[in-house]
Amino acid sequence: MANAATLQGTSWLVALLQPRTAKLLLAGLLVIAGFAAVWFTADWAREQQTQKLTDGYVREMIPMLDLKSTPHFHQQVDKVRMFINNNSRHKIDEEFRAAQGNPAAFAAGMLAYAKRLSSEPVHMECSTRSNLMARVLRALGYRTRIVAIFNSRTNLRSHSFLEVMNPETERWETQDPDYDIYWRSKGSEMRISLADAAEGIEDLQPCERDGCGWEHVSREGKEAKVLKRYLDIISITDKQRDIRYALYTSRAHLATIYTKRSKRGTFCQVEAQRCKQGFFDIKKFSSYAAGRPR
Repeated sequence: MANAATLQGTSWLVALLQPRTAKLLLAGLLVIAGFAAVWFTADWAREQQTQKLTDGYVREMIPMLDLKSTPHFHQQVDKVRMFINNNSRHKIDEEFRAAQGNPAAFAAGMLAYAKRLSSEPVHMECSTRSNLMARVLRALGYRTRIVAIFNSRTNLRSHSFLEVMNPETERWETQDPDYDIYWRSKGSEMRISLADAAEGIEDLQPCERDGCGWEHVSREGKEAKVLKRYLDIISITDKQRDIRYALYTSRAHLATIYTKRSKRGTFCQVEAQRCKQGFFDIKKFSSYAAGRPR
């Protein structure tokens, strides 16, 4: 026979099984589920509206680029890079933080300054400039991907830029609207993907509007030579195709423990999304697909 303690301990279960209690519990769960569905629907609607607004602003920018006068691929992508750089300012302040996460706000601010409706260029930084430039290039029909490079000897200080697929060669080429540069091989003088060529610093050369060389300093005082420190780990992201993977060069300190918010561990432990499809030795693997041998 069950003792009193056992009966008392199971009383909640008996109550739960009563029809009225079960109905109330089910009703409560349905209400919670309803609120969750409304929240997710509203969030999705806001996201769609933001994307629609951003795309609209991008379409307004394209005629301002006057690309018909420069039909060559390199001339076109350089014009887009210079437009992004000319009509924004690298500045991380309250204005920037207020717009962070809202690409439409950055696009609207850039368009306003380009049209001389605003006296102050929109405040952005490397990732927001790169993402907006990528949107413009995709609207022009070019394929892009975002690349982040990390200094493994710090707590993963990083820099972001984008790469665009050259439709004539089917090769990736780097464009950096934050430093206002592209990259080429010093030996061949051909434009290159920094993500694919990061191992060989001696053959890399940044190029700006009037020439090439590591002595380049952007109009905002950013020295290209600083980027040598970041060529340890290369993260590649193509959100449109759900592609995320990373490569490391021989300079990377792979055993270093990093801290990011509540996470602590190696690069792929604190940056798990960046290693979603793997973490590869750049000397053995290409940047053209996760795990593709060179």
